[in-house]
Amino acid sequence: MKKVIFNLSIILCATGLFLASCSNDDEKNISTKRYFRFNSCPESSHGNWQDTSFVAATSNPIVIEQCLDQLKLPVASRGLFPLGKIEKGSSGYNKNATHAFNWHFVEDSWEMVELGIEIYDGCAYSDAELANYSESLGSYGGWGNRVLEEITNP
Repeated sequence: MKKVIFNLSIILCATGLFLASCSNDDEKNISTKRYFRFNSCPESSHGNWQDTSFVAATSNPIVIEQCLDQLKLPVASRGLFPLGKIEKGSSGYNKNATHAFNWHFVEDSWEMVELGIEIYDGCAYSDAELANYSESLGSYGGWGNRVLEEITNP
């Protein structure tokens, strides 16, 4: 009888530990929107200070991890750039200083890539905004764009 009670106690303790360890899994997997600033083209390329950076948002955990991993590297060693669908409007966060862009990456519809086709390449202001990529191409991915920082209050 003592052996049965002992075994039952072990099973109950193991079950309790298992349930306790799983209780926060859902909370850990909830993705929150994160914002990242990317460099674009140097002002010397087109003469527009607006080209120097833009902001993109995502809650995709893979993209977030890629951006954070890139930020651990020196800027010159960062090899990934954002590529994906864009839509009209700044969505309230795609800004460079006082300039609000007339486009933004569709959240969770862009990814960090090493390569992209040339038609999506360009500068955030001079090309993507003024050429109206959102209507004509629908996607953007400047080859030279690199993540610069994570932003907490865009």
